[in-house]
Amino acid sequence: MNGIAGPSTPMRAITSTLSARSAPPIPPATQPYEPLVKGVLRHRLLYTILAPSLLYSWALANVWSKWSQGGFSHLGLWGSLIDCISLLTLLNAAAIWLLGVVPALVVRNRFLTATPTPASSPSKMFSAALTKKSTTYALATYLASGVSLLAMHLVLANIYEPSPSGNPRFTLFVKSRKHPYYLNGRVLYMLLSQVALAFAYLLRTVLLDRFAVRWTQVPAESDAPEKHPFRLARVVTTLVTVGLFVGFSVIGYTALFGLVRSVVLPFVYALPYVSQFIRPFTAHFLRGPWTLTLLFRNWSLVWRTFFIGVTTAACWELAESPLDETVAVAQATADPALTLVSGITSTDGFFKQFAYAELERFASEDSPAASARRTALFADQKYNPNMWACLCRESLLTLGKDYQLFLRRGEPAPAAAAAPAPPKPATPLPAKPTQLIRAPILKGAPASPLRAALDTLASDGPLSTVVASTADDAASHIPELFRSVMHANPSAERAAEAVHKSEERVAGLLEETRTRWHQGLGSVVRSRAPEPVLAVASEVGHWWTRERVNRRVEMSLPNRRLDALVIGVLCHLVCASLTEDRYGVVQRDIPKILEALLAFLTAIEEYQADVNKLHVPLTQEDIQELPVKELAQRERVAMEVARAGEVLGEVSDAVKSGVGQIARTFGDKLAAFKFPPRTAQKLQGFLDYA
Repeated sequence: MNGIAGPSTPMRAITSTLSARSAPPIPPATQPYEPLVKGVLRHRLLYTILAPSLLYSWALANVWSKWSQGGFSHLGLWGSLIDCISLLTLLNAAAIWLLGVVPALVVRNRFLTATPTPASSPSKMFSAALTKKSTTYALATYLASGVSLLAMHLVLANIYEPSPSGNPRFTLFVKSRKHPYYLNGRVLYMLLSQVALAFAYLLRTVLLDRFAVRWTQVPAESDAPEKHPFRLARVVTTLVTVGLFVGFSVIGYTALFGLVRSVVLPFVYALPYVSQFIRPFTAHFLRGPWTLTLLFRNWSLVWRTFFIGVTTAACWELAESPLDETVAVAQATADPALTLVSGITSTDGFFKQFAYAELERFASEDSPAASARRTALFADQKYNPNMWACLCRESLLTLGKDYQLFLRRGEPAPAAAAAPAPPKPATPLPAKPTQLIRAPILKGAPASPLRAALDTLASDGPLSTVVASTADDAASHIPELFRSVMHANPSAERAAEAVHKSEERVAGLLEETRTRWHQGLGSVVRSRAPEPVLAVASEVGHWWTRERVNRRVEMSLPNRRLDALVIGVLCHLVCASLTEDRYGVVQRDIPKILEALLAFLTAIEEYQADVNKLHVPLTQEDIQELPVKELAQRERVAMEVARAGEVLGEVSDAVKSGVGQIARTFGDKLAAFKFPPRTAQKLQGFLDYA
């Protein structure tokens, strides 16, 4: 053994490819899902919004061109066909599209949001809109678009329409040698009409909350064919709505314009120094005929203004494309389940809604291929957390946030209490200094008078001590406002408090003065204005500030369509797990899913009971005895309560349908799970019904 030599090379361990590798997380929605949805929306924007709107602009340019040139009777059939493809008509169509449709479309897509504005009355909706950046941008866009379309129309009118003898064309100033700066009243009327239309359309946009997506497609209609935003019925409905809106706007603006010309302008001329600046531009307005007579003499101008307004508002309205059509992108990917689970994690509610809508179809589809995809979702172990855990957690978090918002009745979450400041470490008190003994310890000769005087005037002498104590006593009697000159910290704090109180006092005086002015002005108006005008103003004010019952309920459930989709997805997948979940990963989450859904349903039913108390059904005696005004008010409340019930029913019906489906699918197997007493009692009703 001793003669045997050892190995020539050292020994080493055998390498292995087995190593502990952590599973990757599910990719965020910005990688697999959102780019696909953006591509579909981009295609929809080009081919279902911009292209039809360009065709509409071309048709509109042809209408204006034919009208300006005298119609078919003047152009003839061949001339009308040539005019349709003339260069001027095509340029007019392109200008209408670029100046009318595109700006409105850009500003809407820029500020589009999935969350509606929480407001229960028009006044609160308007106040909330004033704080948003989108309102300023929208107003600037509508003003620029309306004025640009008017300028383009005036240029074409000067080209096509011959000038009547004795009347100026559509120019900014009247062609007069004596008064070259007189403003053209016809152009001024149309210009201010477009400005008024921009403000009116912005008010309509704000009150309808047009910058928030209105999800009109319910989950039950998810299999319906895709809607096309430019169908003939929608175009006709839009034109009728726009015609009525512009008609009322022109009537109100014309009355306001006549009031300004007849009452306001003479009053402005009576002001000193003002008439000198505006006389070179507006003096001829005072010498014209009476305003009502002038209106009938220029009736064609009013009609022209109306049709220009219809053209402008129709361009803005057709840019308001519906965006709640379903988007199907998962089937084009290698793993549809992963794409959809990643999509529901999006922080944008717009993409989250699309993902849950497609996931609801994925969960409810009844086919062998769909069953295989769901089985793969339940058995996924490639990601950490797996796809079912991520889906269940994200869904319950979404429902939990909306449930808490519903309990707060739409109010924002209270601000978190500030953490208490850490206590300051106790500083050791300095030792009490020993007082300096000024008198000599040893008995000596008495001090001289000069020495006694110097000791008295010293910094720590008796005179300085008396002065300091007297100053402290006097400082307590100084007014708070004058203590800021003192250098001690307590005095500075008291000065700051005094300044704060003074600011509050000034603010109170300003508020009181404003209230008195409002009351005084209101009393003057009430004493001078006619009774019908006061009645109309009171009705308008009541409509403007009255809170709607259904709007308060909508504030509590702003994401009710998304909640209904989430509930449908969870319930369909839970039911499918009975036969498709091989490893039972869904069963451990069934208790908390049912508990969350039934808690939401209980809260909705309690709120529904409170809302129903607001309306007492009318008896035959009430209908005969109550005045007409009170009957109309009760009828309005009954309508609002019915609409509130529809809002609450969108979520409660989804919960009842989903939980009922689970109860029918599992039946007595639900006894194997443990539920809280309240949840078990609620669930027992569904089991008894099933």
